[in-house]
Amino acid sequence: MTLPAALAQRLAILLVSVFLLSACNPYDRPLTVAAAPWPNFEFLFLAKELNYLPEEQYSLFELSAASSVIQAFQAGKLDVAFLSLDEVLTLVALGIDLKIVSVIDHSMGGDALLVKPEITSLQGLKWHSVGYENKSAGALLLNEAFVISGLNNQTIQLLEVKQSEVKDVYMQEHIDGLIVREPQKQQLLALGARELLNSSQLKQRITHLMIVRSDVAKHEAIKVTQLLTQFYNARDYYLQNEKQALTTMAVRLQVFPSLLAESFKGTRFIEPKDALMHLSGTPSNIEIQANELSLFMTQKKMLGKMPNDFTSNISTRILERVIYE
Repeated sequence: MTLPAALAQRLAILLVSVFLLSACNPYDRPLTVAAAPWPNFEFLFLAKELNYLPEEQYSLFELSAASSVIQAFQAGKLDVAFLSLDEVLTLVALGIDLKIVSVIDHSMGGDALLVKPEITSLQGLKWHSVGYENKSAGALLLNEAFVISGLNNQTIQLLEVKQSEVKDVYMQEHIDGLIVREPQKQQLLALGARELLNSSQLKQRITHLMIVRSDVAKHEAIKVTQLLTQFYNARDYYLQNEKQALTTMAVRLQVFPSLLAESFKGTRFIEPKDALMHLSGTPSNIEIQANELSLFMTQKKMLGKMPNDFTSNISTRILERVIYE
């Protein structure tokens, strides 16, 4: 569910205020943390609802789109963000000094190409329109659709549609297909949309991460460690109290609990020790994935020149503390 424009404006003012008040001592303030709607990111906000994260130490914001999270992080208004790997690569290419501190999940069907019910195949999209957000997840799904169907951007009209707009766009019936992510995917399926392709069919995984500004990871390691610990504690609460947790999260998102439960099925959560394995090694699993994805994004002109050493953007210190201390 998206933030109303007025609320988004108030949020921007609040973010600026937090930083102005902390100008004298940049670390004597709450950590600012943000994410856009995505099933497993919701454990961050569930932790807040469960009072696991003291307000005097953490300011949490759910923004309407990942692009808003990227912009806020780039502008220095966020200390911590939850983003997909392609979105993190965008920040790195812009020269933002950050650390990947955990791997949250893989999208295993949570990103999908949905169409009007009368379209029954990818070939049926010929001479029709598809809306998508110009990011790697959308480009990967489009590329796969083109490979399977033999279609291209000359036979399909491509339109820019943000994730926060997909439900309204679908209901207006102006576009024939949309590339969407959870939980919006479940909302459109409930309205009768047909799924033709999803992220479980992609060779390139769509992976979600937790990132921290490098200076914050260094000077506020205790706070960041506690944040990640309570994130995992909130997921444990969900596993032990699924019905109650789903209701709590669904009320905040303004979706039905049953739809939210379905949205989790399109993800594969990465447990802390497995996340550490993804970040460890030379090269690490996440570094190999980042190199492959950056090559794809560069070829699609979605990314500028990447640094030669992505290793410097990976830190296992926080996650090791979460697991072993």
